[in-house]
Amino acid sequence: MASGLTTTRPAKGPTTRRSEADASRAGGVAVEFALISLSLYLVLAGMLSLGRWMAVSQAAQDAARFAAREFALYPLPAEFGFQEALAEPGFRGAVYNPDYVVVDLEATPPGPALETFFAEMPVVNQALRPLMITSKVVTPSGTRRLLHMPGALVDSSTSPTGLSVLVPRILERDPITGQETSIELAPVLEEVARSGQPGAFALSRGGIAGIRLNVPFQAAALTAYLISDGGEGRAIKASTNLGGTNVIVGPGPDGAGPYAGSLGLGSQEALGTSVRPFRRLVAAQALFRRELIL
Repeated sequence: MASGLTTTRPAKGPTTRRSEADASRAGGVAVEFALISLSLYLVLAGMLSLGRWMAVSQAAQDAARFAAREFALYPLPAEFGFQEALAEPGFRGAVYNPDYVVVDLEATPPGPALETFFAEMPVVNQALRPLMITSKVVTPSGTRRLLHMPGALVDSSTSPTGLSVLVPRILERDPITGQETSIELAPVLEEVARSGQPGAFALSRGGIAGIRLNVPFQAAALTAYLISDGGEGRAIKASTNLGGTNVIVGPGPDGAGPYAGSLGLGSQEALGTSVRPFRRLVAAQALFRRELIL
């Protein structure tokens, strides 16, 4: 007589039910963290970028104010403007020399040598030091490590490093892609022009020294967006076709970073696409009454 076999499934005990509940709860926490972490990242990135923007703006305003005061107090003929002052050897040696907005850190390494180098610089160049950035730059002669003002690195026949800096001003963008279509390169320090007449250096000849300091601020954690008329935002792609005859490649040997590219406009990866970082041109201006020699 054959007997049948009966199988029974073990009943779920308290331990089994608790493990399933714990796994479900852990999965829910992971989903919640994924949803919240993006918002937390945006808030943190915004706070850090805003704080750095404020620090750059304050340092730029202090440097512009200092430059205007030194220009106003330096003994120059009454008819001299800022451009004529830059051609005067004593002014370049004591107040400001545009040839020293780039420092070669291989020739002058950080430490006592760099501190001594800055101590012997003109006073306005010393005031610009908090605004300078460090980059590894690809040049025709090889990769160099530089301390320089942000902007486009250009060839210079008078600078000890063979390089100087011009600051890109974006005048026009493509209305669809947001890419730069018209760019003006401005000096780091320039004279405040007469209203409505770009390039007309008039204020300094009227008894007032007017100085403008151009410093580009570009965020390392935020992307630049073009907002259309309908309110839709589109990330601005980084163009690699920008440059000029005297603009070298750099900063950044890999072409990435908030100040990378031939014009120093920056490039960073976002969802597999090279985009521009969030950018604002900090233009600090200061006026000071001149003490003229007649």
